[in-house]
Amino acid sequence: MPVGATIGHDQVNNTITSLAVRMRDLMEDVRHLDLEVNGQGNGLAYLQSIGFDGAANPANPGGKSDAQYALDTISYLHTVSGVYAGTATQATAFNFDQALSAVWAGQ
Repeated sequence: MPVGATIGHDQVNNTITSLAVRMRDLMEDVRHLDLEVNGQGNGLAYLQSIGFDGAANPANPGGKSDAQYALDTISYLHTVSGVYAGTATQATAFNFDQALSAVWAGQ
């Protein structure tokens, strides 16, 4: 008998459904975050108004301010969400996994 459990038909179906629903919900959460921050067309000013620093920060990629780095990160997430929803395209190769890895906080 082999070590480990084999995966069955029902388990594959349940996993597909679970992942698809989780992805749908996650992409919707991303769209809501983007709308909350950028909905009035002033995302950078909004982020600064809620406490993100607007001064350059050498700890961030390219020395960006915390507000700009947060806005860029939301933009990366929103692009992926838009591609998922069919409302955006990504014309060039871009490693979203690498770009977002800096905010994983070791998770």
